[in-house]
This record gives sequence, structure tokens and C-alpha cells, in this order.
Amino acid sequence: MSKIVLYEEPDCRGDWKEFTDSVSNLGTESFAKTARSLKVEGKHWVAYKDKAMKRDFMVYGPGEHNNLGCMDREIMSLRLVKEELGNPEIVLYEHVDFRGEPRSIDERVDNLNTAGFNDLVSSHEVKQGVWILYEHFNQTGRRLITFKGEKCSNYCLFNWNDKLSSLRPLLKSDHEV
Repeated sequence: MSKIVLYEEPDCRGDWKEFTDSVSNLGTESFAKTARSLKVEGKHWVAYKDKAMKRDFMVYGPGEHNNLGCMDREIMSLRLVKEELGNPEIVLYEHVDFRGEPRSIDERVDNLNTAGFNDLVSSHEVKQGVWILYEHFNQTGRRLITFKGEKCSNYCLFNWNDKLSSLRPLLKSDHEV
């Protein structure tokens, strides 16, 4: 079984709360913007700074995370990563509504420019795994996370049209992303 334990103090100390499934609003659990450290067992978890699993996020793999850095007292929702992290695949499309030239990607790409596809993506479909998409080269800038089965038909809806420059699959070995 996978679980995450949030602690009110650094170094996994103080009052704590354990979760075994996703939580869209930690306020209902009286633990919103409280965590200063955490421990993960089993699969990865995604912690978000907003309710309903939106906005800025951090992915935590198995182990103790004694200091949460930019997520210190910021976590508002949690998502358990239920997807298998082997054999990742995402299909990127040049235009909205999955039109235009498609590109199937199955590994980390630090610079979509080398593939002639930089700043051209307007939609995607995740076939397998969990993917982190970045606005700039070498996994920098604003980012999005997307999961197996998710289809995003129009990047214009969140001001990402023609901005994707790098991406990477979440790996089992990732400790913190």
C-alpha cells in the first residue's frame, strides 16, 4: 500500500496526518498549508499549492523529505501517482484538437528544437506513464504534469500554446521533482 505522511515540523517531527489516497482539499482534513516535511511509502505523490490539484506542484518519491523548500507550509492538495512508470509514451500534436503533425515521445527530451518541434505543440495525449512538460529548454520554466489517459486538446486555454520546449517522464528512481 502507498501512503504519504505530512508532518507539521521539519525532519518528520511534530503532529502528523497520514493519507492513502488523493485529497483535493487538505482544508477539509485540517492540514492545509501546514506540512513542513513528509514521508512517502510505495508509489510517488504529487503535492500542489492549490486546491483541486492545480497550479504549482512538487513530486515526491519514496523516502523521507525532511525539508520541503518552496512547498513549506504551502501544500493544499495531494495526488497519489497510480500510473505505472515504465514504458512512458506521450503524443504531442502541432495544432489544437490533436491535429497537425504528431510526435510520439518515449524518453526525456531536453530541447525540442533539436527535433524541429520547439514551440510548436498545441495539444497532447498521454499513452503511458506520467509526464512533466516544461516551458523552456533543459526542464526549466513553468511546468505542467500530465497522467496516463489524459488528453489536453487546447494549450491556448491555459496560455501554453506553442510554448513547450522540453519534457521528461517521471521515473521510479525520481526522489523529488
